Amino acid sequence: MKTSIIIWAILLSAFSLPTLAADIDLEQAYRQLDEAIAETGRYVQERENRIHKFKTALEVTSDDGVQYDMCRHLYDEYRPYISDSAIYYIGRCIQLAERQGNRTRTDECRLLLAYQCTESGMYHEAMDILESIDEQHIDDAVNRRHYYNTIAHLYGELGYYCRVPSLQREYYAKQNKYNSLIDMAQLPADDDETLQMRELKCFAEGDAQGALRYSDLRLKQTQEGSHQYAIVAFYRYLDYSLLGDSVQARYWVTQSALSDVKNAVMDQGAMWELANLLMSDGDMDRAYRYIHFAWQCASRFNTVKRNSQISPVLTAISDNYEASLKRANRQLLALAVVASLLAALFLVILFYSNSQRKKLARARNELSDSNAQLAQLNAQLSDLNAQMRQTNTQLNESNRVKDEYVGRFIHLCSFYIDRLDEMRKRVHKLAKSRDLDALYQFTAGNEHRDKNLSELYEMFDSTFLHLFPNFVDDFNALLRPECRVTLPEPGTLNTDIRIFALIRLGIEDSSRIAEFLHYSVNTIYNYRAKIKNGAIIDRDTFEAQVKAIGM
Repeated sequence: MKTSIIIWAILLSAFSLPTLAADIDLEQAYRQLDEAIAETGRYVQERENRIHKFKTALEVTSDDGVQYDMCRHLYDEYRPYISDSAIYYIGRCIQLAERQGNRTRTDECRLLLAYQCTESGMYHEAMDILESIDEQHIDDAVNRRHYYNTIAHLYGELGYYCRVPSLQREYYAKQNKYNSLIDMAQLPADDDETLQMRELKCFAEGDAQGALRYSDLRLKQTQEGSHQYAIVAFYRYLDYSLLGDSVQARYWVTQSALSDVKNAVMDQGAMWELANLLMSDGDMDRAYRYIHFAWQCASRFNTVKRNSQISPVLTAISDNYEASLKRANRQLLALAVVASLLAALFLVILFYSNSQRKKLARARNELSDSNAQLAQLNAQLSDLNAQMRQTNTQLNESNRVKDEYVGRFIHLCSFYIDRLDEMRKRVHKLAKSRDLDALYQFTAGNEHRDKNLSELYEMFDSTFLHLFPNFVDDFNALLRPECRVTLPEPGTLNTDIRIFALIRLGIEDSSRIAEFLHYSVNTIYNYRAKIKNGAIIDRDTFEAQVKAIGM
């Protein structure tokens, strides 16, 4: 009767597989995994609370039986969490069982210790422990089965990670030998251990469909999200990989990793496998996040096996990120060169503007002398007046050109500062997703933007005061005494003066002034209104008077 039920379950599972494959959404699975990783602290704290409860109970009892139970609980908690601690507490269980003279418990715990050593990559130690157990003296049928299963698992692990084909075949042969010694006829047909051994047997024989049929039965009797669910899901990943179904394989390895994260499992084999797959898919950003998380977990689990698995993948991903960083640095260098060229151009324009200003001053002196001569030379009045009109036209045009160049260059400087800031944000976004603290700290703040703005304002202040050294005094002369502006320090303008300095240069549009000073348009309107309200002349002609300063 029980055999018929199993056969029907296998058939129903086989017919339901296409529907499941059609509904798979890998991106949603990845998002769920990302959300769980963000909550890792909470899951770890839940496990730590359980560990603390058992440790407290262990400390307050002197009864060997209770101590044994607490040490077994602690072993179960530490087994997927911290390997060294799991080995320590199962070692205490062995001592307590020997002190009690309980041979069955002693054999059971030594087999658990050998299994834990195998899971941690301590294959030599596991082999020594198994060789120290006398098979002929194992009087418990369950322990005998565990003995064969542990040896088979050890050789299976050696075969899986071995890269020498001849040795790999030898290890798998020994695994099959010890698996065959297990009398599965004495085991319940629907027992998970029985189904797992049958699944592994099919997998070893290359029968992916057969392995999946047993995996389906295991999945139906396993609670979703449990640690056992993670184990079943990982074996399904291996089965689908053997079958060649990459979508199903990626889905189930993601489900295994998700359950491991939610159960605070630090032996992150599934996460490592997933990162490896994503790297082969070219999804370097997600692969880096997952392999970095797996590395942190492996550091806590503290086994050589996981570290040796993760290191090559982490190195490959880091190399890709380093290449991306170098590309970003080259782009920054190019922008720095452009900024330097613009600064040099700015200095050239300043030099040219200063030279023109001096020429204009000399021309005004010459015109003054010419006017004195014109007063005395009536005969030449008409010709000289025509020359004066022509010269004034040239002077006005030169002033207009000078103001336009200065205004345009200031706008250009502001534009490139914003552009450099956008590049900084972009580099920051690229680097934030990896654990390169130096780069992240370099781009996390606004120091470079603020420094560039400060240098721009300093250069603007010095240039403007050089062109119009008496501007501040003349500007204050248009204001009531209580409304006059005091500079923060010599050679530096404040916001009020800068606004009207820009107006003096011909930049009257509040939006352009706001863009240069990095204020809102409303703020600029308020500044202008406040200053004009303190004028001693008609506020409607105030800005026209400001534009006439230095003429």
